[in-house]
Amino acid sequence: MKKIYSIIAIVLICAISTSSPGQQHNTSGSMASEWSGLLRIEGKENTIWNGIVTITDTYFDARNVETNETKNYYIPYPTPLSAVVEAATVGGFSYIIDYYPSFDAFLVSKIDDDSDWWHFWVDYELPMVGANAYELTKEDNEIVFGYLESWYAHALIVEVDKSEVKKDEIITVNVLDETNTSVCGATVYVNSETYTTDTNGKARITLSNKGKYSIYSEMDGFVRSDKVSVQVKKKSLIRDLDTSIFNNLFEQILKITKNLTIYKILIQ
Repeated sequence: MKKIYSIIAIVLICAISTSSPGQQHNTSGSMASEWSGLLRIEGKENTIWNGIVTITDTYFDARNVETNETKNYYIPYPTPLSAVVEAATVGGFSYIIDYYPSFDAFLVSKIDDDSDWWHFWVDYELPMVGANAYELTKEDNEIVFGYLESWYAHALIVEVDKSEVKKDEIITVNVLDETNTSVCGATVYVNSETYTTDTNGKARITLSNKGKYSIYSEMDGFVRSDKVSVQVKKKSLIRDLDTSIFNNLFEQILKITKNLTIYKILIQ
């Protein structure tokens, strides 16, 4: 049944776009013969890849769904599909690409253990072409592939107001979707603790122990967010003392210094 859904998805992509694997997708940005940027692949249960990839042209294997034959194909420019191929080479995870000759289109049908239902974004915008037809530009910074069993593709974004705090200091976590709209009711994971965003898409969290915290968000119907880190440091006794104490101390030192200067003048 999922394969039938995949074929329908291919039809929809072809109906929306006139681009094909052999036809370069035109964008408003500056075309790049080499592209380097962040690729994140979020599987159903875990993050499969999160790191920088550098890509140019790409050779890859794809299975013809009509003949069941696997052949090698070539893309002469950097694409999101190229990024997956490169990450798999470096990271060691598996993938399967299917070729639909009737539509002259490719589909990423499996990454690691997750089959079908793969969506992708470029800088959190959902392209209306296949991952092999979108030519990356110098203005593109990030690619996200996400597994989501839904026709409607949405992704979560997490922001924190501070990346470094003191013990027991409150931080605010803001959860947004790919359109920068606040997401209410999202689960926020802070190491082993969980919180829920309010109607404004925010969660206020107190971090009581020293160390590094990993924060991300999940919600049904959304691809999980990237992980952000917050470092909690010990309170500094000197730094946290009332500044008025230092001001008073400084004034006393000035008075003593002034009196000593006057005394030296008098005894000379």
